[in-house]
Amino acid sequence: MSYVYTVARLRGMENHILDTAFFSRLMDSAGIDDALKALGETSYSQWLSQSAGFDKAIDSEILATCEELKTFVPDKELLDIFRLPYDFHNVKVLLKGLFKVRGGESEGRRYDLLSKLGTIDTEELTNAIETEEYGFLPYGLTDLIPQCWQLWDQTKNAQAVELLIDHQMFAAMLKVAEGLKMPDIVRWVRCKIDVENLRSAIRLARMKYDSAKALPFFHDGGTIRADDMSRLLNEPQETWSRTLSYTDIGGVLSALNEQSDINAALSDVSKSLDDYLIKVLESAKYSMDAPANVLLFLLTKEAEARNMRVALVCVAGGLDREFGRRLLSNGR
Repeated sequence: MSYVYTVARLRGMENHILDTAFFSRLMDSAGIDDALKALGETSYSQWLSQSAGFDKAIDSEILATCEELKTFVPDKELLDIFRLPYDFHNVKVLLKGLFKVRGGESEGRRYDLLSKLGTIDTEELTNAIETEEYGFLPYGLTDLIPQCWQLWDQTKNAQAVELLIDHQMFAAMLKVAEGLKMPDIVRWVRCKIDVENLRSAIRLARMKYDSAKALPFFHDGGTIRADDMSRLLNEPQETWSRTLSYTDIGGVLSALNEQSDINAALSDVSKSLDDYLIKVLESAKYSMDAPANVLLFLLTKEAEARNMRVALVCVAGGLDREFGRRLLSNGR
């Protein structure tokens, strides 16, 4: 199936992606009113007048982008891969709320934390989980949610439930990607699993977690085996880049080691890993018929939204602007 028309449309839309210079100006705003005034000349302005707060406005912009892409992207599963994590986020929010309600907290539900960016309508998902009618849910959720309840009843361990949900999320993403039969997309999902596993390894190392008990924290399906990731905890962090030198992500760690201690600069690591997931697909830019351009565009738009949040939170809260700049993803 040809993607020439799709890529041509995306190239036109890329002209509206906000660049690094814009976020630099936004970060220099004297206050939130000046920052919102700067947004008046961007596509976000239409949502600021309709939404309660800039966070909802940012989500509205991403959702509108997804809806526009649905009108001309041949394989809708490419959009699903991007949106699917928001479905699993919503499952976590709903289950955590019900756990609290059943534990006696009448105000446990937090519908305000649900995201409309998922592929499943939030009202339908809420109704399915609260009435225990899971039969129509996709991505293996029909079987997953009862497993979550069973695990909660046995352990009352919310973190264990979250891990179970994340395991299924990555398995579902990989299944959708493999169904598309697009090697670049499959590789990206596997790299995303590597990134999440590496984040887990860094967090566990900071906690001095026992490597023998760490395996359940790592997800299968990445380019690096889960048990190889767990074994990193037996080694000093400064050697991880050498251990992973045979992988693409090893290069990210090497660059970070040259700049700072990855154990001390977790924010730098997180930003670099987010940027890495965009770079995995950057070769698609040189093709006018590569489906990977769809996912690349969405990731770039998501990075723009992340930068927007960082800048506006810094300005509104009077936070350290230089630290905020360090958190900004690389712009176009």
